[in-house]
Amino acid sequence: MNQPNPAQHQAGSPLESRYRRLLWAYPGDYQAERGDEIVGTYLDTVGPGRRWPSPHDAVDLLGAGLRERLRGYGALGLVAALPLAATAALSALVAVSVFLLLQVEFEDPRFAGLDPVGPFQTLGAVIWLGWLVVGLAATTLPGSWARTAAAGGLLLTVAVPPVAAVLGQPGPPLFVLVPAVALGLATLALPSHPGWVARGLPLLTAGCVTAASVAFSAAENGGNMFTTYGSTPELLAMAGGLLFALVLLVGLGGALRADDAGLWATLLLATPAGLFGADQLSQGIWGSQGGGPTPMAYATTTASILLVGAALLAAALAGQAARHQTVRRRVLDDACPTCGHRSTAPTRT
Repeated sequence: MNQPNPAQHQAGSPLESRYRRLLWAYPGDYQAERGDEIVGTYLDTVGPGRRWPSPHDAVDLLGAGLRERLRGYGALGLVAALPLAATAALSALVAVSVFLLLQVEFEDPRFAGLDPVGPFQTLGAVIWLGWLVVGLAATTLPGSWARTAAAGGLLLTVAVPPVAAVLGQPGPPLFVLVPAVALGLATLALPSHPGWVARGLPLLTAGCVTAASVAFSAAENGGNMFTTYGSTPELLAMAGGLLFALVLLVGLGGALRADDAGLWATLLLATPAGLFGADQLSQGIWGSQGGGPTPMAYATTTASILLVGAALLAAALAGQAARHQTVRRRVLDDACPTCGHRSTAPTRT
């Protein structure tokens, strides 16, 4: 007796239509050619009574569609760059978290004129502790567990400021939170099967920053250069520049081996790196008021950095797509009209 086909049973159902909506991520011609097959495959795997695609299926479909679009642009290096950018972003967040915990949050709140939040200056300590947990997860539980922890860290970063406002507790300033959110978004692409270097990098970063922070405190000999968030914008701006420079160096090294993933990662991280310097850039362009830029000046500078970063990435994609189409056109022009094979005869000039 033939078993009923789940895909046929779900045909025309709300679940099928919702799967089909997710196909927008694919190029139009690919949807027309393979759409029925893709949706049918997913419908075959779902249990009875389901009305919505699972989060895993939704992410899988959107990711596959993005890869197919980038394949058409000849920019699969961008897909390969996502795990590299995520690893670098997490290491940067771990470094910032360790520094801010040791140099700011554990300092006497009277330096900032704040009421303490337990042993910390602000409720922002919860954010930085959360990213240290994410770094530990990336080392010990790589793959989907690490990405889930990264999503939790991102949600924590977004949720703490409004919670602090509701509770009447101090929180970290925007010039720290905005780049942390941008880096947190990048960490959602942590690799499924990282090598030992990628797994150990967050903990190695934490150890190095801890050692540097202790050494710096000892060198101050009782001084208090970093005691509040207000004393950190210059250093954070330098940290953003260092992040960009290191990723660019890795990208150039990969480019020498015909691997452009590192250069794509540099483009992806250019915006978060620039956001670390938004406070200083705002003051340089618009001036300062009360020791920092006005909210409008900071918002304008931040929006400009986001637009420039998006424009650079779009320009790189457009250039790669144009070059890819040129190469494809040459290949088709050189193909034999009868058999379709490319001619190996040298072109005469």
